[in-house]
Amino acid sequence: EEKAMAPVEKVSEWQKKVSKLPILSDKFNIGVNVLQVQYLNNAADGSPGTSDNRLFIRRAELIAWGKVNDYFPRWHMLADFGALSNIGRASGLNSIAVTAGTTDNNQILREAYVDVVPALSLQPYLDKIRIGQYRIPVGIEGSTSSGLIDFVNRNYITQAPGTALAGATGAAGTLTSSIDFIPERDVYVDFKSKPFEQLELDLGVMNGNGMNGPGTSYDNNSQKDFMGRARIKPRKDMFFSFSTIQGESTNLNSRNGGRGKGNFDRYIADFQIKPAAIPGLWLQGEYAWGHDAPPAATAALDSVTTGRGELRKAWYVYGKYLMQSGFLKDWELLARHEQFDPSSNVSEDILRRTTIGINYYFANLPPRVQAKLMLNYEFRGQDGNGPLTNNTKANEFGNDAILLQLHVRWF
Repeated sequence: EEKAMAPVEKVSEWQKKVSKLPILSDKFNIGVNVLQVQYLNNAADGSPGTSDNRLFIRRAELIAWGKVNDYFPRWHMLADFGALSNIGRASGLNSIAVTAGTTDNNQILREAYVDVVPALSLQPYLDKIRIGQYRIPVGIEGSTSSGLIDFVNRNYITQAPGTALAGATGAAGTLTSSIDFIPERDVYVDFKSKPFEQLELDLGVMNGNGMNGPGTSYDNNSQKDFMGRARIKPRKDMFFSFSTIQGESTNLNSRNGGRGKGNFDRYIADFQIKPAAIPGLWLQGEYAWGHDAPPAATAALDSVTTGRGELRKAWYVYGKYLMQSGFLKDWELLARHEQFDPSSNVSEDILRRTTIGINYYFANLPPRVQAKLMLNYEFRGQDGNGPLTNNTKANEFGNDAILLQLHVRWF
């Protein structure tokens, strides 16, 4: 009997070793943050590369992280090799927000930072300092990894259509690029504090021009923005936050989507509720507003030096429910509604989108493992003066779309 059991024990021991291979040690770890293969069926009649129907690699993110010691508890790097496959895609809501020759084409390295603990005795009041390029700690979804988002497309707050709106005259413009209304990533220094269990604080300074790149054409070091977030957790199953970004906007040596020169501010209020009494239910929402300096009718946007101009607003609410038992176990139902007003100086330019979706989880062990098949149908609409209304047949924001995506995350 002992001889018969010996091979089984050896196999079991081998399986345990194999399962630990992704985590090599506390010093160095590697994994797949997310691999997304997407099919887009868009009702808009666009030219190839803008609103066409296609199968493509949306993201291919490889992540590496580790710990040096208690004073350097984490280093982190993330590279997106899917960026290479998107070179030449025109900008648009579902077009990866890059164009041939723009800065994003070569931005394979998306994140690189190190956490520093100046003094262990100061924790948790000065919990740590994060230095490097990472997701900006404001709002919810913009600061959430792409490996953990629930819908195929991010909401309008983090993926708003860019416009060349002539706000001073009230005329509608045309789509020029994709604006991160609330920027997703930047190079920054962030001070994190947890004075008590129910409160988390972030306060930092960032470049203000998005991700890092070679030369001054990417990051203008004279342009700095301040950011902050206070997150209140009255209970373990909910939180409420208020965030802000304050700085100056300029079109010179920046990638901010054609904003004018002048004061730049953003405010975000958000909530998330996962009621313990109803396992599997998730409710979330954000409301963001802020000013960009008035855009000019010419390319020389830096000639505009007045203060607050364009008031932009965006919001969304969504709910999802994950079946945790029965024959529908691991199926998830989702619904989201959102709006984006790109300019307070232009009437009837609001964009609206309602998304319904179904996710099936092959594995769901967040935050590290998440593999699922995602199906979204987007009901899109906009008022008469919105982006691209001069060509309604090619209006990507006024025509529905179906998105199917295989999403794999493992580390």
